[in-house]
Amino acid sequence: MASLTAYFNRDARVIGLVCFPHGLSHFYYMVLPPMFGALKAAYGLSFTELGLIMSVFAGVAAFGQTPVGFLVDKIGGRQVLICGLLLESICIGSFGLANSYWQFLLFGAIAGLGHTVYHPADFAIMTSLVSNKRMGRAFGIHSFTGYLGFAAAPVFMTGITELWHWKAAFLLAGALGLLAAALLWLNSGLLREMGADAGRPATTAKSSTAKVGQSEIGRGIKFLLSAPILACFLYYVLYQMGNGGLRTYLIPALEELYGVAPLVAGSILTGLMVGTAGGILSGGFLAERTGPQIWVACLTLVPSSILIALVGSFHMPTIVIGIVITAAGFLMGMLVPSRDLLLRSVTPDGSMGKVMGFVSTGSNVGGTIIPVTLGVIMDHSDPRYIFWIAAGMIAAALFTFITVKGVATQQYERK
Repeated sequence: MASLTAYFNRDARVIGLVCFPHGLSHFYYMVLPPMFGALKAAYGLSFTELGLIMSVFAGVAAFGQTPVGFLVDKIGGRQVLICGLLLESICIGSFGLANSYWQFLLFGAIAGLGHTVYHPADFAIMTSLVSNKRMGRAFGIHSFTGYLGFAAAPVFMTGITELWHWKAAFLLAGALGLLAAALLWLNSGLLREMGADAGRPATTAKSSTAKVGQSEIGRGIKFLLSAPILACFLYYVLYQMGNGGLRTYLIPALEELYGVAPLVAGSILTGLMVGTAGGILSGGFLAERTGPQIWVACLTLVPSSILIALVGSFHMPTIVIGIVITAAGFLMGMLVPSRDLLLRSVTPDGSMGKVMGFVSTGSNVGGTIIPVTLGVIMDHSDPRYIFWIAAGMIAAALFTFITVKGVATQQYERK
């Protein structure tokens, strides 16, 4: 019994150490959108220019995340995670010291490089150290803390801005990351149990020749370009263009379309994130019981896309908008743990770092495309398109889930 308790405590500690910086990574992804109004007033920027900062951030992350995944599988995730967290937190804090638009672009690009580490390192660590029977729960908690980070960012940034200044909000946000990096370093002994080779099979760890290393990279790239992994990649692209686009422009879209006050719109955005976080937590327990199922995807993505489209189509009381958006977030969140388990089901042992690095690059690809695209719409067209495009992208993601599930089922039957 004592050994079982110790095993459970180790799982809990590993999950906690990984999930805290993951929550901060999502927090950092959302520090700019709540500040759009302040930055427009301070520098006279358009939505297109503001969206470009986020696109640069996501674009750098998109290019860097897959190589980081290979690095994680080679040396382990602990060092990579700490270094990336330090780099991103310093750059986010530097937003508070910037005094020109080009500096925001520069700090955004470097922050994007730091942002590459979380998914490859986190998933490699968890799949190596967390017991299999708690893996669905671990994935659910991991995603849950990410969306708590999303939810905290609007409240934190606007609250600090009201109390002091928008520059102080960025500086304090950066300080949070430095504290998290210190926490990881002080507790790195637990994560060091991975060793340099925990993310890969033992036979790979013993290989030392350049020829073998090159062949491993070649096999890894070939696997990443296989149909199920590409379908997972496309899922991340579409989901980010839908959910991420809505997160980025929900506040100004509600303000321009229905005259919702910025503070109230920020609360609705927080409702979206809190709803998603709650859905993820519920979906983690559902995924452990049922596994990744197509019916779960249908019952979550389809109604959530309909609810989002309705907000853009009909003028509702503000409180109703908040309820509808929160419900849509809850439904979208319920699928996330099933998505992660589905990805794991088509991923060989020792490859989770590179696979998660590659497929989650899809989020960065979507995050590169959508902020500028929707920024142009906000500057020159109807804000309703923000909701309609988001709904369409989320509904389209369903078909990629079905494709991956079909391949996973065929693989299981062949075994």
